[in-house]
Amino acid sequence: MRIICSAKNIKTKKIFVVTIKVRTFTLILINIDMRKLRFYILAIIAVCTVACAEETTKSNLPEFRTFEYEYIDGDIYNITISYEQITNTADSRAFAIIDSMNYHTTFGEFALEKQDLQRSSEIFKDAAVASMQEYNFLGYECEMHIYQVASLLRKSSVVCYDTVIETNLGGVYPIINHSYECYDLASGNAYDFSYLSEGEWYDALIETIYNKLEAQYGDMLHITEAQYLHLPVAIYLSDSGIVFQYQTYEIGDPVLGNIAVELTDAELSATGAPILW
Repeated sequence: MRIICSAKNIKTKKIFVVTIKVRTFTLILINIDMRKLRFYILAIIAVCTVACAEETTKSNLPEFRTFEYEYIDGDIYNITISYEQITNTADSRAFAIIDSMNYHTTFGEFALEKQDLQRSSEIFKDAAVASMQEYNFLGYECEMHIYQVASLLRKSSVVCYDTVIETNLGGVYPIINHSYECYDLASGNAYDFSYLSEGEWYDALIETIYNKLEAQYGDMLHITEAQYLHLPVAIYLSDSGIVFQYQTYEIGDPVLGNIAVELTDAELSATGAPILW
């Protein structure tokens, strides 16, 4: 909100002009009679009070609601979905963009043109059960769980979604896969980390990651030299740097599960890679 005041003497008449701007709303008060200035001051206070009340109802941070869906078919098929939905998308265009992108990224081909979490979950369930039935000849218990966590990072300027898909088609251990999406809360833009594998800094970056992995996991890694290492698909921001997460079986013994290594912003910058956040 901006208030501009000015006083002018036009043809011996004193004119007091007050311009009040609140977002796209502008109110101009012109007082020709300076003796009535008190009335206009009270009007200004009233407008400011209403404007400030409107501003305080809007949040600078996204507010989340956990949507949950569960399907159980006897003792064979069990599918659950837990999804983080932004409820105050009206407060910010960026929030609306982020929530829409997260919906389409999470549900993929099962996302509808108009967001409908219940219907998308049901369509996904039907496709998942049909796929399981195709291979489940022996009637094993099959489970698929999708759950999502939303985290505000870097002084609440970034939101990152961790979406986990856990699948068990009758085996001893489930297959667990993490995917990450990070968004700038000011613009709604998604961070694209693909540039890290495309520049002259790639070899130095791989070497740095490998050295950290080797120091932490040693012989439990299946990678014996940096030249055999690659950047993972799962990459996300932390409060102080960037995290590279390898899925189970990808580069180490299954007992290790998912393997994550974090580089601080300074460590990433030392490889020559630019910091784009």
